[in-house]
Amino acid sequence: MTAPARLPDNVHALRRGWQREKHVLKHLYRWTERWDFIVEGLPSHLRERALQAGCSLIDRVQRGSERRELVAPSCRQLLQKDHDAFYMPTYMRSVDTARARGRAKSLGPSSGRLFLVGDNGVLVVVTEGFDQRPSRVLSAYRYHGLPPEQHRPEKFVEAAVDYWRDKKVLSEGALAKARALQDDEESP
Repeated sequence: MTAPARLPDNVHALRRGWQREKHVLKHLYRWTERWDFIVEGLPSHLRERALQAGCSLIDRVQRGSERRELVAPSCRQLLQKDHDAFYMPTYMRSVDTARARGRAKSLGPSSGRLFLVGDNGVLVVVTEGFDQRPSRVLSAYRYHGLPPEQHRPEKFVEAAVDYWRDKKVLSEGALAKARALQDDEESP
């Protein structure tokens, strides 16, 4: 088992722009992740709302497309609003409860990434925050491999904790992709 890691005191939210927009589309709006179990006041029919706001790329993003896309202004506005009102408070609560429970571990010495899971069953990947850079959320998602008949809040938390326990390192392919995305986000 990977040893617990020290989670930095100050973890910043997902970067603004495409990475944040993509994660809201990919995770908060994915029905099988069941954010409605843990986010009070989350509107129903998220996919339909996104499509009405001009987020026509939702299906491509949910299928795993990493291609950076132009987002319609009305879509961008909805994604930012939903990030700030629903997604960010929930993944940051996971960061806080992961810290309290000691549920943070390194995804390998060369990755510079920590993997955490909070009491709400949100899995979060953050940078370790070194070289004068702050720690930052890179991804936040809920386990989405449960069959519909097991869609209950406690099952999502159990599955997330089990997934977190089993995760050892970030694969080389995933590490290369994460570094490329981070470099892309940091370039002017």
